[in-house]
Amino acid sequence: MNVSSSAAATEYIKRHHRHEAGENQCSSALVKLIKAPLPLVWSLVRRFDEPQKYKPFVSRCVAPGNLEIGSLREVDVKSGLPATTSTERLELLDDNEHILSIRIIGGDHRLQVFLYHFGSSYMN
Repeated sequence: MNVSSSAAATEYIKRHHRHEAGENQCSSALVKLIKAPLPLVWSLVRRFDEPQKYKPFVSRCVAPGNLEIGSLREVDVKSGLPATTSTERLELLDDNEHILSIRIIGGDHRLQVFLYHFGSSYMN
């Protein structure tokens, strides 16, 4: 990632990642530059019901009903990770800004409260 794309990524994160870590909490951001057209990347990432399309550690996902804010999914994780299941809720899906926000609300892992955002943006 060059300096200009790094600066653009930092601005993008500041604009969309607004969690202020409280006592006994932490916050982090992971930026991955993907050399692919934004419409292609977003078409995969926005699929709340199919995270295994882009997350190699997901073996199975069940998301019953219509996909809308508040929808739940049950995710099975491949062996070798410190969890086997995760229950997750769709918090935000914005096709204009390319933002997906998911809250982990249960499962057999150590996460008590976990919220993650996926934002994609075209950067030159």
